[in-house]
Amino acid sequence: MKRALALILVAAVLAWTTGCRQPKKVLTELDKQQVKDNVLGQAPAGPGVVALNANFEDQVTLLSYSVNKQRVKPGDAIALTLYWQSVAQVSGDFKIFVHLDSSRARKTYDHYAINGLYPTANWVPGEIIKDELMLQIDQNFPTGPAKLWIGFFDATAWKTAKENKRLKVTSAGNGRADKGGRLLVTSFMVGDIEDKNLKAKKIADKITVDGNLDEAAWKQALLDGGKFYAPEGKGLPAGVEVKAGMLFDDANLYIAYKVGDNDLQTPYKTRDATLWSGGKKGASDVVELFLDPDGDGKNYLELQVSPAGMIFDAVFTSYRSPAWKKASEFNMDFQHKVVVDGTLNDSKPDKGYTVEIAIPWNQLPGMDKVPAPSQSFKLNFFRLSNSGPWAAAWSPVGNDFHDFSLAGTVTFGQ
Repeated sequence: MKRALALILVAAVLAWTTGCRQPKKVLTELDKQQVKDNVLGQAPAGPGVVALNANFEDQVTLLSYSVNKQRVKPGDAIALTLYWQSVAQVSGDFKIFVHLDSSRARKTYDHYAINGLYPTANWVPGEIIKDELMLQIDQNFPTGPAKLWIGFFDATAWKTAKENKRLKVTSAGNGRADKGGRLLVTSFMVGDIEDKNLKAKKIADKITVDGNLDEAAWKQALLDGGKFYAPEGKGLPAGVEVKAGMLFDDANLYIAYKVGDNDLQTPYKTRDATLWSGGKKGASDVVELFLDPDGDGKNYLELQVSPAGMIFDAVFTSYRSPAWKKASEFNMDFQHKVVVDGTLNDSKPDKGYTVEIAIPWNQLPGMDKVPAPSQSFKLNFFRLSNSGPWAAAWSPVGNDFHDFSLAGTVTFGQ
C-alpha cells in the first residue's frame, strides 16, 4: 500500500513539474473542482504579481505572473503562476510552451493549463485562468542568467507534420517578444548568488563631492554595498574588484564607486558620448548606474561616469526605448568628481579610480523630494573595463544591463 501511494505521489509530482503530455479528456469530480477553483472572476493584484498584459493574436492575454524567487541553484524548483485571460475562442490544439533558456541550454515545460485539465479549446472568452507550474531546474543546468519565454504552439500540427505553428505575439505589453512568437516574461540567475538588497543611510553631516571617499560614512557604505561579480555570476580576480555605495540626505542622493583597474583607457571628451565602447576588449573604462524609482521598468535612469570625468545620462521610457541617442537628450544638473590613481591612456600600470556623485532629488526621473522612510528603488551598479574582465555587476544580469528583473533594490533609512 505504501509503495503504491509513493508511486502515485511521484506521478503527481512529475505531472506538476513537466506538465501533461495530453489534456485529460474525462474529468473526475475532483478534476472539475480543480478547474473551477482556478477559473477566476477578476484579475489578481497585490505584492509579487507582475502585470504584463501581453496579447496573442487577440485570442489570449497573459495578464500577469508571479514567481517565488529569481535566484536559484541547480536542482532547485521555481513556483511560477501565470494568469491568462481568454479573449476569443481559440481554434486548434494550442499547447502552452515554456522555455527556460541560458546561453548554453534550454529546459522546456510544455503543458496544458491547470495540470492538463483545461486545454485552450475549452477556455471561455472573458474568463481568467490561473495556471500554476513548478519549474524543476536540472542539477546540470548551466549557471548564469536564464530567460523565461512563453507562448502557444499547435500540438497537433507538430505531432502530425512537425509544423511549428504558433500564436503570434500581437502586443508584448510590459514584456518583450522575439520573431518566433515567444514572449519574454522574466529572467533568473542560476548559481550561488545572494539577492542584492542595499540599505542607504541618511546622513546629517555634509558630503563634500571631491572623489576622495575618506568620510567614515562612505567607508561604511562601500562595505555595506557588498561584492561585485562578472556578468555571468562568477567572482572577480584580485586587483579588479569594485565597490559601490549609496547615501542620502534631504537634498541629494549620493553615489560612490571604488574601482581597481591596472590599465585605464577612455578616449571620450564630450558629454553623452559612447563612454562604454572602444578599448582593447570592446569596452572603455566607465562606471554605470541603472536606477528605477518606482520599479516598473519604465522611466528609468542610466548614468555613466568615465575616469576622465565625462558623463552619459539618459532616461528610457521603457525597455531600451527610445534609442540611446534620443534618451540621452535628458541631462541632469548634478555634481560629480573622479580621482584617478594612475594616468589615463598610456602604457604605465594604474591602480584604479574613485567616483563620487551627488544628484538633487528633483533631477531624478519621477522624483521631486527625498524618499519616504523604507521606500525602495530598483537599481544596479556596473563597471566596464578596458582590461581584465570586460564588465562587473553588483547584481549579475548577464549581458543585458537594462534587465531590471534581476536588478537589486535600495531601501532608504532614516
